[in-house]
Amino acid sequence: MNRILITGALGQLGIEFIKYFTKSNIFVLATDIRECKNEIPCEFIQCDVLEKNKLNQLVKSYKIDTIFHLVAMLSAKAEKHPFKSWKLNIDSFQNIIEVCVDNEIKKVFWPSSIAVFGTDSKLGCVPQNPILNPSSIYGITKLAGEKLLEYSNKKFNIDIRSIRYPGIISMSTKPGGGTTDYVIEMMDSAINKSKYVCFLSKNTELPMMYIDDAVSSAIQLMRADKSKLSVKDSYNVAGFSITPEILKKQILKNGFKIDVEFKPDFRQEIANTWPKKIDDSKAKLDWGWSAQIGFEETVKKSLKF
Repeated sequence: MNRILITGALGQLGIEFIKYFTKSNIFVLATDIRECKNEIPCEFIQCDVLEKNKLNQLVKSYKIDTIFHLVAMLSAKAEKHPFKSWKLNIDSFQNIIEVCVDNEIKKVFWPSSIAVFGTDSKLGCVPQNPILNPSSIYGITKLAGEKLLEYSNKKFNIDIRSIRYPGIISMSTKPGGGTTDYVIEMMDSAINKSKYVCFLSKNTELPMMYIDDAVSSAIQLMRADKSKLSVKDSYNVAGFSITPEILKKQILKNGFKIDVEFKPDFRQEIANTWPKKIDDSKAKLDWGWSAQIGFEETVKKSLKF
């Protein structure tokens, strides 16, 4: 990884990857469909990844050797725009793969999600290889992406690696339309001393991960010896699992007053098909993965942001 292209670079993960790589003196070209209004420590070019020719030109001009493809329409937003989400999530990934084939790029990171699981996936603690039966369009696109990844690695000899991320907690960017956004929204309400109406029921348990662990897990996976990687689609990774009620109590323990009303909406149906806990033993065995930041520390870091 010497010259990296990050697509969807202004999102939650992209900003943190930029910080990590630039501190390591690695060249980064950041792209996003949005205009970059804040200063970032790397070169930025506004680009729609659905425009394959422009993407191809950038890869050639900047001699890119690794791509972190982070573009996606997240779960809650995708349910409102299912056809657009399919086009963005799948067509953009296919464009990346075609660009890799054309330019002989061998290394790609693409994030999958716990949304690939479903009601038949043993949701109490989902193993690495369960039945995958997502019911949300976001989950369907991520499952299709995992299969496209597996096919492309075999067909074109590309090394695309992937992680099934749980909810990622970061206060540095605004929520992007996901089903786990309540965590950031509730803590933001506590900081701003405003009432919060939670869109999930108080006892809905979902897996989460602090942003630092989300970044380090991807870096560890990308640097792992390929011969030791037994999973051909996407690795389970886990941080901790919480409910909205548990989060509320932890916020109160940190000295913040907050009034929370629980008023589930359509996102509750999505959450009901997602796991309570994740078995990430395969990632631990294959490439030494281990989350470093627990729930209590995550809340403290987030409230002090």
